[in-house]
Amino acid sequence: MNVEKSQRAFVGVTLIAVLAIAAVLIVYAAILGSLQGGEVTVGGVTGNIEYRLTNATGVWSQTLEVSGTGVPWYARMNTTGNEYIGPIKVTWQLQKWSGSWANEGATTITNTSLTASPKTIYASSNGDISTNRDWSITANAKASYRVIVTIESTGS
Repeated sequence: MNVEKSQRAFVGVTLIAVLAIAAVLIVYAAILGSLQGGEVTVGGVTGNIEYRLTNATGVWSQTLEVSGTGVPWYARMNTTGNEYIGPIKVTWQLQKWSGSWANEGATTITNTSLTASPKTIYASSNGDISTNRDWSITANAKASYRVIVTIESTGS
């Protein structure tokens, strides 16, 4: 009879141990299943887009009249500063009005960084004026056009 009690006790202790190990594995599996959220950027970027017939420093304007196709024209973006600080990717897209705005041609990507100061960024790979994009190459029909930008943070 002692042997039988001893076996029951052994089985009971073993079951308790197995349940305890199973509980630890379930908790461990829950830890393996937790996920990390994506980046949250607090503080956006504000500013404006300006145009000019010549790619030079000086006065740029928020609207532009171009006399015809083949006449070069350029765009730039001015940020107000003191908002998002860090590296960004700017996607420049020309849009044409045909009853609604529609994308026209390929985009230009600019990789640069923002600081607390206002910044002027041109539609070039590095944001410099020397290689600023001439939009007349894509805007080659008589119509209304605009340039829009999408600004994305690229980490720190």
